[in-house]
Amino acid sequence: MKQFLANVTGMDGYLIFSMVVFFLFFVGLIWWVYRADKSYIAKMEKLPFEQEPVSDDTHFI
Repeated sequence: MKQFLANVTGMDGYLIFSMVVFFLFFVGLIWWVYRADKSYIAKMEKLPFEQEPVSDDTHFI
């Protein structure tokens, strides 16, 4: 992969842009985690373990 990128000209801009987007995404994700409402996080982490009653009217035709 490194040899391919070394031989291609004009790719510097794309590489820098993709690294900046990657970095900003994870910085934004970390910022969201620290700023998120703790009650919302607690509700979402318990969601897979909640059992809801199954009704018979949810069948597909």
